Amino acid sequence: MQFVFWLANHSHAGQRSLEDVIMIMGAQLQALGHRAVWKKDNQCFVTKEHGLNILVEGFTDASINIMADYHAQGARFVILATEEPTPRGFNHGIDQEMVRRQQRFPEAAKYAEAIWHLVPGKHVTDWYGQFAPTAPVELGYAHALLRPRITDCEPTYDFGFYGSLTRRRHQILKRLANRTGKHRAIRVVNDFATQAERDQAMREARVIVQIRKEEKMGLVSSSRCNTALMIGRPVIAEPHELSKPWDEVVRFSQSLEKFYDEAMILRGPWRGIHRDQFDKFRDKLSPVACVGPALAQIGI
Repeated sequence: MQFVFWLANHSHAGQRSLEDVIMIMGAQLQALGHRAVWKKDNQCFVTKEHGLNILVEGFTDASINIMADYHAQGARFVILATEEPTPRGFNHGIDQEMVRRQQRFPEAAKYAEAIWHLVPGKHVTDWYGQFAPTAPVELGYAHALLRPRITDCEPTYDFGFYGSLTRRRHQILKRLANRTGKHRAIRVVNDFATQAERDQAMREARVIVQIRKEEKMGLVSSSRCNTALMIGRPVIAEPHELSKPWDEVVRFSQSLEKFYDEAMILRGPWRGIHRDQFDKFRDKLSPVACVGPALAQIGI
């Protein structure tokens, strides 16, 4: 089967933020013997005789109209849902855009034959399942995601973090940096760097930290954990309500205070910690386990 990812419903910044998600999902599909095409500038859908179109959630009225037109011509759609539905809107309605996105979703879902969601939990499956056959998927291991082995010098930073730098994250990173007592404590990439630039920056750190964007958000960033392990770095995470299945792979602290303590400890044996985390990642989050059930649900 051919799968074609379509990102024209997202802005340039949105497309950049989804590069990891699309690359990981595409590589897993390829590992299962399918053809996957992901180009952020792709403007075309394929018709049903040529495969399935995968759209990442985040719809406007214009993109929904485009879906409707192509659906009438026989195009098939799968929606990859990245957000958690709640009574207040996606991700607890932290901003109005997430509220609007949840409100628009049912209209787009009318044209989908399946919905694959990244946020774990029965309540998530049940909500999306109102609109189309729904299954959880995970951003797991695929051999093609392994970055080329580069002979690194010893990392010059203890910790690395990339992503949007909210006030909460800034405060936690600042406190962690103060614990180290070093000037070059944390390598931070908070702009829209390319994947190659981001990967090289994170290689300058021994350990990658996973920190929630906002207090209410309990979802672990599976793409960040995946990326860290694939570039050769272990992950230490603060407590997350929605930590599964990554709690079987990377280190989650039981409290924020313990997060600081355990992060400091991991700096020393970081290579051995990475080997242990990577082995669990490869074994527990294979393409068959992460994507296989969702494909079977739609007869693939």
